[in-house]
Parts: sequence; structure tokens; C-alpha cells
Amino acid sequence: MKRIFSLLLSFFLLGCAMPAAPCEPYTLTAEPPAYFVILDYGHGGADVGAIGVDTGVYESDLNLLIGERVARALEDRGCFVLRTRTSADALADTKRDDMAKRGAILCTEGADCTVSIHMNKFGDRRVKGPMCYFQAGADEGQALAQCVIDALCAALGRDSRLANPGNNYVTRIPSVPSVLVECGFLSNPEDEQALQDPDYQQTLADAIADGVIAYLSERAPVSEDAAAQDR
Repeated sequence: MKRIFSLLLSFFLLGCAMPAAPCEPYTLTAEPPAYFVILDYGHGGADVGAIGVDTGVYESDLNLLIGERVARALEDRGCFVLRTRTSADALADTKRDDMAKRGAILCTEGADCTVSIHMNKFGDRRVKGPMCYFQAGADEGQALAQCVIDALCAALGRDSRLANPGNNYVTRIPSVPSVLVECGFLSNPEDEQALQDPDYQQTLADAIADGVIAYLSERAPVSEDAAAQDR
């Protein structure tokens, strides 16, 4: 259990130094968490991200709502989850400082992977559906992203899509496999409505969690505490 208590202590100390509301404390269950996942909910505060064309919904709000569903889904699957934010606020007053603090959390030692939740927008309103990005050249990041997009497409009854290479801060900074999930397009009428539906949000969250677990169960070793308990 030393690794888990060490993570909790470092997280508490980090939260005390940040202006944003601290994450809710994690309660250990009878079975130690098998994996440690860092979740990033994109944007926040004055930086609302993309805005829905028809309803005016803010990406930052949807990122938080869906992200929290992903967090609970991962915790239900036995993961320890660290969030970059837990409220509508940003982590700092400026975008630069916000990203710096976000990056520090994403680089927390001991994580098995990171997942950043976002919404998409495009000029062609016909384009719809989820997409997953990994850092170009990162083989393990690509494997994680493909597991997640495969799970999303299966859950939504869509044809399979390939994960996309990119060069995003939230996938470039962490040293562990990282993925940026674009849950749908706020420029597409169907996606914009669906992304605000709680049942659809839960479908996305469960699929993202399933994709992460599918990757980790094959690639990442189970924590020593969990492995010892299985024996």
C-alpha cells in the first residue's frame, strides 16, 4: 500500500499549492487499486473551449460532466484516478499558467496512463463522432488511443476509426502513454444534442473506461499490492 499512500500524500501537497478546488479525497476500498490513471478535463474558467453552434453549450462544461463520469467508471473498474480539475474553474488566471499546472499534474510520478477529455468543432457540420489522438511517434500512446477509439465506436455502433497522431501538449508532456479524446463535434447538430444527454454521456464514459482497461490489462503490470492480494 506504500505506493498508494505516497500518491495520496503527493496529490494533497500539490492541491494545497493550487488555487483551484482540490480533488475529492480518494477512499481506499478492500482491494487496492490496480491502475493509476490521470484524467484531464480540458479548458475551464474563462477558457470555455468550443461552443455549440445551436445551443451555445460550452465545451469546458461538457468536458467536466463527461470526465467525471469517466472517473467514476474507472474507479468502479478498480482504478485510482487523479483529476486535473473538479470544478468549472481553471487552474490559474492565465492560459499559460493553467497549462503549466495542468502539465505538472499530468506528469505525476507513478501513473500508468493519462486521458484528456475534449469536444471537437469543425467547419463542415456533417462531420461527427468521437476521435482519439496520441502523440505522433509514441507507439504505446497509439496503442492506448486505438483501444479507446475501438471501444467508443463499438459502443456507439459506428464503423471503426483509426486513432490520429498529433502534437498536443497534454499528450506530449507526460512520459506515460497518453490520449486526447474528442468525444464529438459541437458543430454537428446530432452530436451537439447527444453530448448533452446523460445516457449518451454515460455510454461515452463507459466506453472510454473500457478502452483504457483493455489497454492497461495487456500492457501495464498490475500494482504489487493488488497482485499480492490475488495470490
